[in-house]
Amino acid sequence: MKYVFSLMILLISVSTVTQAQQLFSVPDIVKQTFDKQYPDAKDLKWSGGLDNHIVRFTSGDKKLKAVYTPKGDWVSTEEQVKLEALPEVVQQGFKDSKYKEWAVKDVLTVTKPRAEANEYFIIVQKNAINKKKLVFDAKGRLYEELLSL
Repeated sequence: MKYVFSLMILLISVSTVTQAQQLFSVPDIVKQTFDKQYPDAKDLKWSGGLDNHIVRFTSGDKKLKAVYTPKGDWVSTEEQVKLEALPEVVQQGFKDSKYKEWAVKDVLTVTKPRAEANEYFIIVQKNAINKKKLVFDAKGRLYEELLSL
């Protein structure tokens, strides 16, 4: 009886691990889409699984993060940039904001399939406690202010 019980537990464990691996493995269609979009990508690190698949990689001297649906549709690509590299309208939006005097800690562009949906993140810090992630749209409008750690 102990052997039967042990065998059942072993089979259930193997089945669960196999299902988990399938659930979190990156589908071929996602990899194919990525390879077409970024043929020169290096140092790939995949994560995610249920909703979207995320890949962090380098392309030339850029460090990027791309997001894909399980069906292989490209959602977005995130890149760390300098403030000066943002579109002029976004730079002006930041200059016109109440956060213009805060120290800029990080700047990210989020490129999406529709250019008008692109987002720009500027992480600013006033002091050790006050830190915000500012989200600008492609028209330079600050539409979200998030607390940041």
